[in-house]
Amino acid sequence: MDPCGSIITRAMYAKLKVSERVDHARVRGMKHLRADQLAQLRTMLEQEASQLRERISEQGSDLVESADGDLRDIEDKAAREAMRFGSTRLLARDQVRLAEVEAALARMGSGDYGICEESDDPIPFRRLELDPATRYTAAAREELERERGDARDPNPDEPIGY
Repeated sequence: MDPCGSIITRAMYAKLKVSERVDHARVRGMKHLRADQLAQLRTMLEQEASQLRERISEQGSDLVESADGDLRDIEDKAAREAMRFGSTRLLARDQVRLAEVEAALARMGSGDYGICEESDDPIPFRRLELDPATRYTAAAREELERERGDARDPNPDEPIGY
């Protein structure tokens, strides 16, 4: 519902001017969170973003440094490549997480933070406290995973048995 009490559909919301969307979002979102809770969540997000930026910077320079040098032993080359592969995966994971954290901070700035993107229900503070960048309620996340068949492998790095 909008501030006047009328129902706004997603299609109508998309047609609103940006300024009207932000104002509507401020009324619609975040009202289930107290100011101290929002401040706590913002601090958590900003600290995580800072740590991720630092780690990404370190990992990037480590990858550049590991490319230097001439290794003549094939085992040394294989070990270096395995290390680079692992570092590249960690770097990619951290970059994705940083994008999620920055998107959460942007939603907080627009007033749309703490609202499930799937169901438009408020995300409980306890869930946000566990993962302040989450975009879904637990029920909506379960439903999305069920629809996609996202039964995640608990050991993705383990080789597949024959």
